[in-house]
Amino acid sequence: MKENQFIQKHSSSWDELNRLTDLLDKKGASNLKPEQLRKFLYLFRKASHNLAYSRTHFKNSNIIPYLNSLVGRSHNHIYAVKKSNLSGIFKYFTIEFPLKVKKFHPYILTALFIFFIGFILSLTLVKINSENASYFLPDNMIANINWEMDTPKNLDYPLISSVIMVNNISVSFKAFVFGITLGIGTAYVLFYNGAILGALTGLVYNLGNPVAYWSLILPHGIIELAAIFISGGAGLILARSILIPGHYTRKHSIIKGAKEAVYLIFGVILMLVIAALIEGFFTPLNISPIIKLIFALGTGFGLVIYFFLPHFFKDI
Repeated sequence: MKENQFIQKHSSSWDELNRLTDLLDKKGASNLKPEQLRKFLYLFRKASHNLAYSRTHFKNSNIIPYLNSLVGRSHNHIYAVKKSNLSGIFKYFTIEFPLKVKKFHPYILTALFIFFIGFILSLTLVKINSENASYFLPDNMIANINWEMDTPKNLDYPLISSVIMVNNISVSFKAFVFGITLGIGTAYVLFYNGAILGALTGLVYNLGNPVAYWSLILPHGIIELAAIFISGGAGLILARSILIPGHYTRKHSIIKGAKEAVYLIFGVILMLVIAALIEGFFTPLNISPIIKLIFALGTGFGLVIYFFLPHFFKDI
């Protein structure tokens, strides 16, 4: 390749690297978007290769000092870009995850709707006849339901918390991964878990002690259910990428959909960890059910703030 052709081919990427380096000089790595940092690292590697090529094939060219200066300036920011990973994680959980939830809210609301259908169906059947609960709940669970009992004091609640967390992560993971079944598996997981909650709720209302029941379910349940709905939405995103590739090839559509869906799952895991900690350490407290319901209301209000407040600061 001739020198003029080489310069014409790569000059645009050098200009882009120069622009991003100027931004890093002025603002620092922490103030650039993740995609800008990824582009900077890619262009830096490309410019380094171009410099090595120029030294071999254009030994007396003026392009060598230019690329040497550009790569040298850019290299000064490489450590800072890598160091900014921690701030990137913080930014993901505080800004980017809530924004992604808003972007994909139609899928999340669809997941909620599927869950709600299962809930209403099983609740109605159990309210009509308590024996219908056996269609949705194990017999040993039905036999041991007694919501008027005091909270047992001799259980290992830290262990219970870890078991609950693993189970909820498993349910959410299935709701996501089963999107590869064209969404059928995702819909089943959502419907089935909604039916379990509906049957349980129906039995408790037949026993006549709903306040105690909701005080045990809602403190952790609001966060937990929100996480499951987001996971279900991620599974539906994956299903859509398979069924409706749009302007992309099916392969690239699946890759794009998988990336979008996985981006939601990291936030879901944190939500489930928080829900499990609440269920393991707060729910068992021997305090008034009203206080627990007030706490649950606080978690719901906190979620609303968490998911909507970043929209006002995303451009800051």
